[in-house]
Amino acid sequence: MHLRTGPPRRRYWLVLGLLVAALALVAAGCGGDDGDDEAGPGATTGETTGDGEFGEVYEADEALLEKTLFDAELLPEDEMSRNIALAAYGRADDDVDQELALRCWRNNGCKTGTDGELTVGYVEGFGENIYREISKMEFILQALTYPEIGEIIYTSAQSDPDQALTDFRAAISRGVDVIVTYPDFGDAMLPVFKEATEAGIPVTTYAWGYVTGPGENYTTVVGEDTCNLGKAFANVMNEEVGSGKIAFLGGFPGNPLSLGWQKCEEPELNDEIQVVAKEATNWDSSKVQEVVAGILARHPDIKGWSYEYGLGMAQGAVAAYKAAGKPFDAVLTMRTDDVGLGCAVNDLDNPNLKVYYYTAGNSQIRVALTAGMMKLKGAEIPPEIVFPVELQDQAERDSCVEGYPQEASATSLVPVELLSKMYPG
Repeated sequence: MHLRTGPPRRRYWLVLGLLVAALALVAAGCGGDDGDDEAGPGATTGETTGDGEFGEVYEADEALLEKTLFDAELLPEDEMSRNIALAAYGRADDDVDQELALRCWRNNGCKTGTDGELTVGYVEGFGENIYREISKMEFILQALTYPEIGEIIYTSAQSDPDQALTDFRAAISRGVDVIVTYPDFGDAMLPVFKEATEAGIPVTTYAWGYVTGPGENYTTVVGEDTCNLGKAFANVMNEEVGSGKIAFLGGFPGNPLSLGWQKCEEPELNDEIQVVAKEATNWDSSKVQEVVAGILARHPDIKGWSYEYGLGMAQGAVAAYKAAGKPFDAVLTMRTDDVGLGCAVNDLDNPNLKVYYYTAGNSQIRVALTAGMMKLKGAEIPPEIVFPVELQDQAERDSCVEGYPQEASATSLVPVELLSKMYPG
């Protein structure tokens, strides 16, 4: 079994950088013209040239950025945030041992085989849906690009808030060097965030897992500003629905992702649009079916749904409409681009069903891990690493991508051959 033990791509760029610098000095000495350095074909670079600062190269393949962000320019505006994102996504095409990654994913952690001294942990409050499982694989793949990481750990509290605190404290006691998490229980996680920070452990969140005091109580929050996401949802509802009833669905009660967009979508809606329900689903497809069925019974004329979890709508809402004997005539604004939702919409072939979606953002966890690793090396990490929001129209950009498992997001950076092993058939 081959395991990559060093970052050859980074050594290459370091050598190349030294060579370019030497040639520049020669050109200057010969009276050559000044000029700006340009990135190579297909590359997107940050403000600095990626000379190994904090062990990173601030450059990523343009096609890879377009895959995970829809557009290579949809990077954070802040210079350091942009550089961290480029460093993280630049690692996403590094060669890693996929069989090791698969074992690590199945076993909830592993030794990497590099004898690295660092241990990194993905400490979950809730990891029991497909979105989180794919995020776990993104985390593992990213960790395997760092030879200094010798062990990867993963825990899920399985929706138990007390266990989530216990797991976090166990990671601190164990001396984990970086912790990445999504704070399902919001500010209830602050005590352990603060304990880790006081112990010198970078704590980073992704998917805009915002709790109070990023930059002080924990290192940083990564993701799209969910208030902007809510405003984007509202723009669609105002244009496509115009007037009538819509409903908001969310994950666990009080989680920051749902609260973030909901509090900003509602004020931006036309006065003629009425939000008739706000229901938690715990991001569980069976719960989605139950909730949607209940709302349909009370409001059979509902025109729109806003939610984070596209696959949950595909597996739950479609079934609820079918059971109610109603055509799925609605406008959906979704936070994720799950392949299963796009395929379900295509199968229904209903021109009255309109879907607008954002990237699922699984790859944001890579940025969160890289931010933590850079923090260990002395980098000043911005308290918020914010990606722009640009919704996609399912009618124009089909999220039903051939070859991908229904459970996956096409914007994930997990290789499709690995996704197929994670979700065979």
